[in-house]
Amino acid sequence: MSEEKDVVYLEKAGDGVAVVYLNQPKKKNAINERMMVLLRELLLEADEDDDVRALVLRGAGDCFTSGGDLSQSAPEENTPEHARKTYRQYVNAQLVIRQIAKPVIAMVDGYAVGGGFALMLASDLVCVSRTAQIIPAFCQIGIAPEMAVVKFLPELVGAQRAKEILFLGDRLSGEDLYRLGIANRVCDSADLETTALELARRVASMPDASIQVAKGMVNAVSDANLGVALTMEQTASPFCTTTRAYAATQEKFARK
Repeated sequence: MSEEKDVVYLEKAGDGVAVVYLNQPKKKNAINERMMVLLRELLLEADEDDDVRALVLRGAGDCFTSGGDLSQSAPEENTPEHARKTYRQYVNAQLVIRQIAKPVIAMVDGYAVGGGFALMLASDLVCVSRTAQIIPAFCQIGIAPEMAVVKFLPELVGAQRAKEILFLGDRLSGEDLYRLGIANRVCDSADLETTALELARRVASMPDASIQVAKGMVNAVSDANLGVALTMEQTASPFCTTTRAYAATQEKFARK
């Protein structure tokens, strides 16, 4: 009997590449607090592993992640205080993606919703299938954009386009991501794993010190206001869940 894998696990793919799996395939790899804690721990461990020079972040099966796991909290835990405490684990995972020395390449197929969109944006490089469906899913469900989306997205597509994407929440395809400059590679779903691993192996074959220093330099300049964005979110997101507009949105979705 094969060993049951946790909600996040890592496998080495050879040639200096390790693959980190978000592993809740029955829930389309929905994100929960435990997943974010384990993701942070595995990334930190990989960063200290001399055999790993590049990381691929993907979902188990044919989906990156469907976003937040709505079943992770009991009704009595749905308070701003609990949301703020839980949210810190999500923030910590995002910060590690940005701050570890090893480059992280997001491999995105199927859905990338809400927090999955944010994880993709935080990654250093992105490979996406043409048929992927990227759904920001923040404002349209009555919550504030989370996990530093308001910092990463405008840098990639400009402030005006970022606001349109966040306000309307329209689905974006893999082709849309490539056209907008969010994705580095776009390909058929059947070729995605090969494409992502080839890119990761190319990065891993480069002088590791230069790659790590380059990542650190780019992110140090780019992320000067990252802490500000994340601090604001820890108040803004719980606040939105207390509004009448949020309650009305939840009733609307419940009736569907």
